[in-house]
Amino acid sequence: LKTGPAPAPARANLNGVNGMKRNQGFTLVELAIVLVVIGLILGMAFKGKDLIDGAKVKNLAAQYNKVVAGANTFYEKYGFYPGDGCPNVATPTIAQCQNSGLARNGRLSEPGEANAFWVLLIDRSNILTAADRRSVFGQNWTIWAGAPNGRAADYLDFPGGPQADPRYACALDRMMDDGVWNTGLVMSDRNYNANTDCWGLIGQADLWIRVLP
Repeated sequence: LKTGPAPAPARANLNGVNGMKRNQGFTLVELAIVLVVIGLILGMAFKGKDLIDGAKVKNLAAQYNKVVAGANTFYEKYGFYPGDGCPNVATPTIAQCQNSGLARNGRLSEPGEANAFWVLLIDRSNILTAADRRSVFGQNWTIWAGAPNGRAADYLDFPGGPQADPRYACALDRMMDDGVWNTGLVMSDRNYNANTDCWGLIGQADLWIRVLP
């Protein structure tokens, strides 16, 4: 019988079963693209956080300026700073403060005067609103008549223990004042100076901002 050449052996199907291409994973180009996208997303997230933090510091400064402007407006209208010389009652009226006969020294050191500061500015004169007293940390500002380090001045403060973010206290001090924790207009109980990385601070801090005189 005439025989032909033996049939060639079957070639392996390099494309896998049913001709489907094998999964070879990501290429270096694809991995590079993914890493670039992840980097952009993280960069935008950190940038967004920086913008939010910066906005909070600016809001703190703006709120302080509004409170001081309100106190000066009240003085120009009524001839005394809100609270100064007011009787020690829960919600004094402007007339009660005007006619109290108590000494006025430009301070809020007498009983009831610090509370009267907010009552007169918000409830009696409507120069400020309740929202103007609310800080970016969520608490209402109070007035500390004792003042840090025994200084003869009145400061915006929070009741109780440390309740402020030290990063914002440091950044605010640097924006508005001398950037040193225990001197000037803005003070704190956290040790920082003009060379400190404000955003590296952690925990809670006291924050005091001078209002009067």
